Amino acid sequence: MNWQIKPFSHRCCLSGNAFEDGARYVSYLVVDGKSGELTRFDLSREDEERFEPPGEVLCRWSRVYKKEPEQENTAKLQKESAESIFISLFESEDEDDREERETMKQVLGVFLERKRVLRDRGFSNEGSLQVMEHRKSGNVFLVPTGRMTPDSLLRIQEKLGEWIG
Repeated sequence: MNWQIKPFSHRCCLSGNAFEDGARYVSYLVVDGKSGELTRFDLSREDEERFEPPGEVLCRWSRVYKKEPEQENTAKLQKESAESIFISLFESEDEDDREERETMKQVLGVFLERKRVLRDRGFSNEGSLQVMEHRKSGNVFLVPTGRMTPDSLLRIQEKLGEWIG
């Protein structure tokens, strides 16, 4: 006997209609009379009377359908947010908080390299700048090195936490 049971289908197996949020549905677990395999059937409460199980019913249960909230891919959003912040750091070079901006460039550069958004192309200017290439666009960024201190990392972590989440 095969014990792999299909997951909840979100649709009535008889009518094919999607379950409505807040509506009751019924599920059956049936041992197929011919193959001996377990099969799950999900159906609307209204269609239950028409359902004829193709074998022995092992169990039946009923629940209220709750639509799953749409989940955003948070890892992807974080990567895209980090990428846009990184690029914006190079677009406007204010002198305010220059040290913090340089540290943020380095931290985000390392993060985006690990996420395979940026590619390390070596060092220039006697090792004070890391050359990083954006994989999709081919743009090259000169990322400062050696600017991370424990204090600056704590400040950057808090700021990035606010921006990226």
